[in-house]
Parts: sequence; C-alpha cells; structure tokens
Amino acid sequence: MNLLIAGSSVEDMIHILGDNSLTTHHSPLTTENGQPATGNAQRILNQPGGMFYVASACNALKEEGDRIWMLTGMSEKQRHLYFPLYDNFELEFANHVEQLPVNHLFIHEEGERDEKYENFAQKIEFDPEALSRHNFDGVLLNLITGFDLTPADAAAIRKVTGAPVFLDIHSRSRSFDHDGKRVFAKIDDIAEWLAEVDILQANENEIKYCGDGEEESLIVENILNLGVKIVLVTRSAAGVRMYRRINGETNSLFVKALPVRSVNKVGCGDVFGTAFFMEWLRSGDPVRSLYYANAAGAAVSTYEKNSLITRLKKDVDTLLYEE
Repeated sequence: MNLLIAGSSVEDMIHILGDNSLTTHHSPLTTENGQPATGNAQRILNQPGGMFYVASACNALKEEGDRIWMLTGMSEKQRHLYFPLYDNFELEFANHVEQLPVNHLFIHEEGERDEKYENFAQKIEFDPEALSRHNFDGVLLNLITGFDLTPADAAAIRKVTGAPVFLDIHSRSRSFDHDGKRVFAKIDDIAEWLAEVDILQANENEIKYCGDGEEESLIVENILNLGVKIVLVTRSAAGVRMYRRINGETNSLFVKALPVRSVNKVGCGDVFGTAFFMEWLRSGDPVRSLYYANAAGAAVSTYEKNSLITRLKKDVDTLLYEE
C-alpha cells in the first residue's frame, strides 16, 4: 500500500488541569514537589504533537511492503521531537521551516480541551506534479492547525492522485479570538472541502460546525448529499457513530468505547482515524474498519508514554479478539 499523509507537525505544550487520575505520555500527573496533583493543580509537559500521532499509528500498523509519504513541516530546532520516528517515512515532500507551531493544549477532566497557538505557521506547500509521479492508494488529510492546506490544495491532490481521500476536519472547526485562543466557528468553506472527500472524521463538537443548524443528523445528511461516502463522529469516552448511505438510505452504526483504563486524552482521535483509513483501504469493509479503529483509539488511551504506540497492532488484536 502506498499512502500519503498530510498535515502539520507541531510542538505540544500539554497543560493538565484538575484530574489526579490522568497521566500523560511522559509521566503521571504530579506537582512540582513530586506529590500527586489534586484540585486545580497543573502540570505542563512538552512533547511532539499533530502529525506525530498519525505517523506513529501508521508506523505501528503498516505491513511489509507498505510505503508512506509525509507532507508536513519540519524544523531543525524541533527535530528531536520527531526523529527517529520520521526516518521510517518518505520525506521528499517535507517543508523545511525555521519554527513549527507550538500548541498549548489545556486538558480538563471533562469536556472539550482548550487550545492556544504560538508561532502559527504558513500552510504546507507542495508540487502537484511531484505527487503525480507516485501511485497512491489513499490520501489522509488531517487539519491539525486548520490552515495546513486549502480546499484548492485538496482538489489538486485528488486530481493528480485519483486516490480516496480521508479528511479529519480537526481544527478547521476553530477560529481565533482576540487573545489567540482557538474557538469553535462555522466552517464557511465546508462544501469546498467536502467536494474532494470520501471519508470525513469529526468529533461530537466539530461536526456541529460542518453545516447549518444544530441537529447532528441533519448536518450529516447534508454532508452525505455533497458526496461524502462515510462520516465518522467520535464521542470521546462514549464511542463513535458511523454514517453512510446503503441503498440510498442513510444508515448509522454506533459502537461503544471499549472498557479500558484510560490515562491519556491526546492523539486518540488521530490514531482512530489513521487506523480506520488503513484498515478500510485494505479490506474495503467500513464496519470492520470501525471496530478496528475503535480498538486502536481505546488502546492508545491506555498509553502513559509515546513509545508504547509501537505495540498498537498487538494491543488492537488483543482488544478485538480476547475472550
């Protein structure tokens, strides 16, 4: 399988607020004196983010003979965050920049996280003719910053590759307030984006900004009318719902989240989407892919550090097939 994955690599500053049961990818949540955090105590950790999680999942789930190209930014200043992982990918399309974006993520015990960016980057540049020299089986676009690419870029990629396109709408559903904080806002060019997409992923909050009105089912109906084949709406610890048309009728399937001890809330959606798309490209079976991705999202939520993602394939099989 030849796969192109595109989106921003960013540096994450993880701010964990008020939950002493939550651990991060580096260490359990503690205060400066080493005691367990309680109440509104905060721990700030520095780690790779954005496409790091997509790449980690791809690297863990790929099979012999698979080749994966990255269309992303890289900075020598932040190289230590991404290598040696990125050595496992084809990097001919990488954009070399002075500084990657820094994303401050404020993780709460319940509800949606807050985000605030520093060093906001320009969009990713590429040469469509260079892409056309490869025979891609699929294209995964993840709008990590929301401004990684444009609908015109997606159209150009689709035209030269002719491959199925998976889009995680991610931060395209967020604008900026006067302090630079990311706030949810309607996506005014959503129809242009979806004209080039086969599979759309959004979480339960993001989907509300992918169309007019407040009712999820009506928003999804309009998305399917635009030609999208599958819509995935993730619901954090509750599970995920998949929408698609079967014999002209809209069908939805809800899969509950697996009962695991979750210690991590960052990167789970990125891993879910990557696992779904890779399995869908291999099997062509949306239902099988949904259960596979649900297990992948559950597995990564149990990892206390990034290095454990290397065992993702084994852990997915265990969650799917254990008695």
